[in-house]
Formats: sequence, C-alpha cells, structure tokens
Amino acid sequence: AIVDPIARDRGWVRVRLEAWVPEDALVAADSSVVASITAADLRLDPTGHRGRTVRWNVRVVSLQRADGLRPALNADEPYLLAMGPGGESAILYLAVPPSLADEAKALPSMSEITITARVRNGRSEPTGAPVLDLLSIIKR
Repeated sequence: AIVDPIARDRGWVRVRLEAWVPEDALVAADSSVVASITAADLRLDPTGHRGRTVRWNVRVVSLQRADGLRPALNADEPYLLAMGPGGESAILYLAVPPSLADEAKALPSMSEITITARVRNGRSEPTGAPVLDLLSIIKR
C-alpha cells in the first residue's frame, strides 16, 4: 500500500492510508482529545482544563526561549509563540519537547500547523497566554 507520511515523533512516523474496514471495527482512537475547547475557554477556567489534550490549527509566529518574564515556562525552555486556535487571535505559548525541536526549528514564521498539545496552564502570568505542552506538529 502507498502511505503518506504526515508527522514524525521520536523515531515514529504517522501515516495516512485510505482503506475500507467494517464499520463495527471502528472505535475512537483518543476520546480525551478535544477540539472544541478554545483559548478563551482556557483563560476563563485555567485550572479546570489543566491536563486536557487539544487538537488545534494555529499559526506560528516564531520559536523563542523562555525568560524570567514567563514564569509558567521553565528557564530557557524553547516554545513556539503562536496565534489561534482557528480564527481566534489569542497568543499561545507552545512548549517544545526535545523530540520536536528539529521540527519546530524548521517552521517558517506565519506557517499554519495542526498541533496536539496538553494544557499546562490555561492563563499564565503576566500576559494571560495559555501554555501548552506540544505532543505533535503537523504542517498544513
């Protein structure tokens, strides 16, 4: 079969494959992933959403390193400064794990990506920006 690679993470490749399968063989792969939560929802209830996993379309502004002005991030931790999700113009801090560092470095400014991320902090000080831990990046 021919497959399309759509993401890479720690030696694994996520692929897309078109196939027919019996309907009763299908189950949700990860019911904990929520696409309907917005950045505004996170800011309104920052502790209630902690640990939730989201899948969002965002726009990358730049790759940065955390400084003392962002106490919700670890010192010198790499993060993507992003906008979104979707049509929202919220500023987001997307903490980049070592396994995704090369992918994050290769993203051009203002590129659109789909992320899967876990909520670390729904409203960080002093900016109010949500902080999420990246789990995957898919270029769109």
